Amino acid sequence: MAATDRDLRLDFFRGLSLLFIFLDHIPDNVVSYFTLSNVAFCDAAEVFVFISGFTATFVFGGLMNRYGTTFSAVQILKRCWTLYVAHIFLFVIFIAQVSYTAARFNNPMFLDEMGMAEFLQEPYIAVLKAVVLQFQPEFMNILPLYIVLLLGFALVLPLLRAQPVLVMTASTVLYVAAATLHFNLRKFPEGVWYFNPFAWQFIFLIGAAMALRRIGIQLPALQRRHHLLWLSATIVVVTVAIKLAMTFVYIRTGEFPHVVLRMLYTIGDKTNLEPLRLINFLALAHVTVTVIRRDHPMFRRAWAEPVILCGQNSLHIFCLGIFLAVLSHFLLSEISNGLAAQIIASAGGILVMVGTAYGMSWSKHRARPERERGAAAAAPGSRAIQGGE
Repeated sequence: MAATDRDLRLDFFRGLSLLFIFLDHIPDNVVSYFTLSNVAFCDAAEVFVFISGFTATFVFGGLMNRYGTTFSAVQILKRCWTLYVAHIFLFVIFIAQVSYTAARFNNPMFLDEMGMAEFLQEPYIAVLKAVVLQFQPEFMNILPLYIVLLLGFALVLPLLRAQPVLVMTASTVLYVAAATLHFNLRKFPEGVWYFNPFAWQFIFLIGAAMALRRIGIQLPALQRRHHLLWLSATIVVVTVAIKLAMTFVYIRTGEFPHVVLRMLYTIGDKTNLEPLRLINFLALAHVTVTVIRRDHPMFRRAWAEPVILCGQNSLHIFCLGIFLAVLSHFLLSEISNGLAAQIIASAGGILVMVGTAYGMSWSKHRARPERERGAAAAAPGSRAIQGGE
């Protein structure tokens, strides 16, 4: 892999979160026992949203420094449009995939399981609701969250850059209110968004605030405060021990004790990013960024390259991962759900995702010299311009 000034930690952990999301979306998949959700009270969703916030400040905050607030806001809106188009395209593929499979195997349970029954009952309404992000079948809920958060970020970024303490205070108040009062956006046909944007904005903006130093705004370096680091490490060790014990109990008995389930729903609810999940993730992130520096040698290892490439092509790999997860679920349900089949489906999906990431990276590297030659040819004083004159 070519040397680069990029912070490869972002690419690596974003790529890892995409692989984890794929594995976690395959129901009853034994390989998913090796993902973050089985060793912590948070999962890949927190990683994805946090890194998205960090990257948003790093990229669009840098554009704001160079070209101004208006240009930066326009670029954010362009990115929102790209995400929106990707979501609608993925939605269409998802609808076709689930509908065909249900008809092909004569199994209408797939429609209920994937939250698709309402679509077949009122397709014209469901399509309209999907266009405004209100209809969210299974697996189709994280991109709408990202779109809404990034859309709001076009307004928040100038304020965050100028008054980070004020913005983070307001974000904290909104998070506490959403987590306590449980207000949320409605979805079609009933219920609320699986990821409450009023709660999840908090972890997005924490990531965004952590990137302010990258665009020249000084903030305290928490990783240098040893007492906070020891506190974070203690939280990580305790939560990992508890979650591993719970995972082992579930593997042996097939269920969790009801008391534990009630406790987790109260303080570890994913929809509203309840405190257990948030604290666990922040402690884990603190320890990770302190121990694994930007220049860590692991990023130069051959085994890390495919994960990094997945992270560098995150939107395409995410959409592909959703498609492959649904396909794997259907194949495992209708053909075989044995251990070998689960491993083959998981490994096969990862190979397809990694292969696609390599192909996209190769294509970008091949196209870059052409773009650079074109830019040089169009530059003032170049022989092409001189010849035209």
